[in-house]
This record gives sequence, C-alpha cells and structure tokens, in this order.
Amino acid sequence: MGISIFAKMPFRTRGWYLARVSSIIRAQQVSDYLGAKLNPEKGYENDVCIYIKPHVKEGQDFKFEGKPYLDIIDGWGLVSLLKRYPEVSVIACSELDFETLSRTVPNKIVLIPQHHCNFERVKRTRKEKTTVGVIGTPHAFPLLPQEMKPELAKRGMNLWEYSHFFKREDIIDFYQKIDVQIVWRPYSKKLANPLKIVNAASFGIPTIALDEPYFKEMRDCYIPVHTLDEFLNELDNLRSNPELYEKYAKRCLKKAEEYHIENIAKLYQELT
Repeated sequence: MGISIFAKMPFRTRGWYLARVSSIIRAQQVSDYLGAKLNPEKGYENDVCIYIKPHVKEGQDFKFEGKPYLDIIDGWGLVSLLKRYPEVSVIACSELDFETLSRTVPNKIVLIPQHHCNFERVKRTRKEKTTVGVIGTPHAFPLLPQEMKPELAKRGMNLWEYSHFFKREDIIDFYQKIDVQIVWRPYSKKLANPLKIVNAASFGIPTIALDEPYFKEMRDCYIPVHTLDEFLNELDNLRSNPELYEKYAKRCLKKAEEYHIENIAKLYQELT
C-alpha cells in the first residue's frame, strides 16, 4: 500500500513571510523522503491518504478517500469534522496533543512528531555566546518583553528576530549563527508542539522558553522560565558556565535524534 499526501502548498503573504509552513514540513519534505505521492490527481484510491490540516471552515464538509488520516497539527477547528467522521484516523504531532485529542474525539489517534530541519546533523561550531535567536512570524516579535533588547545589549549580546525564511536551508543557516534560542509565546493554544526547541536541539543549541505544557516532552533540553528576570538569570548562567552549556548541548543532540526525519519516516511507514 502506498502513501499519498494532500496539502495546500505554502505561499508568501503580503508581508513577504512564509505561510503554510506545515505543508513544507509534513507534505513536501515527508513525501520527498518517503517517495510518497504529493497531491496526486489519480491512482491514490487504495493508498494511505494523509490530509495535512485541510482548510475546512466550521460546518463545511470534506471528502476523505483511501485509508484516510487527518494530520491536524494545530488545527483545533477541525475537531468538529473529526467528530462527524469517527472512522477517519488522526495524526497528532506532540505528546500532549495526543492526550488532548484522545479525550476530545472518538477517532483513532496516532502520534507522529514533526521532524527537525537538520537532516545533515550539522552541529554548532561557534565559540562565542553573543546572539540570542527567535524565529517566527513578524507579528510574534512584539510579544517579547520590551526590556529584552536593552538587557541583552548590556551583556554585549544581540537579538536576532528571524522571519524571512523560505526553505529548509534558510533555517539551518539561522541556527548556525545563534548561540541560545528563545521561545516566548504569552498566550495558550489548544494544540501545539515543541518543534522550535527540537530544531535548536538538533544543532546542540539550548532554548530558554516561556514555559508551556507542550514543551515537556523536551524536558532537560530547554530551560523553562516565567518572567524576563528569570530568562536573563538563566542566560547569564549559560554564558558564564561552559560546562552547563555543554551539558545542555549534549542532552539536546541526543534527544533530537528521536526527531530526525530518518526516524520519523518509520512512523509513517507503519501506517501502511
């Protein structure tokens, strides 16, 4: 039995940043690695058919074909569709999402985490610790504490806010040029995953994150904080203690291997 993946293709917004990144990761990259069909027009009727976060508004219907799986990612609005089609299996991409969906819908739930970007297993080689990196869409950066940049400047550090990435290699380049990652999302989501932490970990880069329950599967590979002062204190510890930084780097590299596409691909193959 083959695998066919269906997804709306990524596009650039008016602000010139990339939308539907999930289609690059879960559709293009997975299909390329597996040799699966991507958006086939025919010949998929007997395949495992994976639908990547389909754009279905509340109350709209959707046609599933083959042996269907809905890869929900963070699409909480698709829950009502799943309840309408309990025979359709669901792919969750984080451990907490698996638990949440198992309590919410009657469908079979399968856990397939998002793979990280570092296929080549590139490692951080920088010796200095001068750059804190944050990656995401431009509208997320104003949510960072206003005093963060001035406090970093006092320490001779800079904050790199990165949003104009268009391919996997761009993200690899970003991680090769930072020393610590920050993840700061001061609002909650019903479905989420720790992909940014996993990506950084694959290079041996520790993350300091405004803590979220979804990050727990990466415990010991990130440093949870709740305030700017806590963030700065943990950052100072990493900068002043090379042994501590190296300890996190080793943990990160080991844990991130679980999320390498080579290992995640095996989970897709089990669907057949």
